[in-house]
Amino acid sequence: MSDNKLETAVANALGDIIEEMKGADDYCLSYEQFMSDPGIAECVIDCAKQLTQSRPEFAGLTINSGNGFVAFGQEELKTVRLISPLKVSINEPEYDDQYDLSARQAVEYADLINGRIAAYIMDEERERGLMHWYDKPTSISSKVYSAFPSVEVIDGELKGVTTLRVRGELDNHELHELREYLTGQYSDGWGEGFEQQEIKTGDRDSPEIYVSFWGARGYELTVEDAPQNDQTLSM
Repeated sequence: MSDNKLETAVANALGDIIEEMKGADDYCLSYEQFMSDPGIAECVIDCAKQLTQSRPEFAGLTINSGNGFVAFGQEELKTVRLISPLKVSINEPEYDDQYDLSARQAVEYADLINGRIAAYIMDEERERGLMHWYDKPTSISSKVYSAFPSVEVIDGELKGVTTLRVRGELDNHELHELREYLTGQYSDGWGEGFEQQEIKTGDRDSPEIYVSFWGARGYELTVEDAPQNDQTLSM
């Protein structure tokens, strides 16, 4: 909605009011009567539609107007998962040593790691996860509602899983941008802090582990079950 369009609509409404006054000293309309002018109403609806594209809290809201009515709908959120390798390191204080576990060796710690992730999530991240910190005015803001990290045993190996709630479809460019953002979170943001969190194992010989979502050899965020030559997120 442009300012000129709104100004034109209001000017037209004022012109109609002057015509209605026909020389009278005053003329009174309720707010509802003034806002019912079709031109002003159209501008307001256009503004509402633009907000659904620019503000993540309104993302997925659909607006259709016609015949004097405005219909609102909600676009469905669907789940997409990104899979990545993990670096799980274990401390052996008796030998003053730390070494990395294989993905299969780390399986037994899945529940402990997920419990630590749940405790580490900040209050402001509980609704949208890592997307709470995404502040770029791009299509990612409106399409990707949330992104939550976890670990899961997949084919006998412990993997990192980033669970997305997505509206519509992410094309390859958007997927690349999302991967770049999440990789930044795992290397320098959320993940940098989490990989320093001590996770108690209850094992006297190996009492604690540390988990990095980014530090594994061959790190990559891969769309679950997507063909190698097509990483588009289709909803």
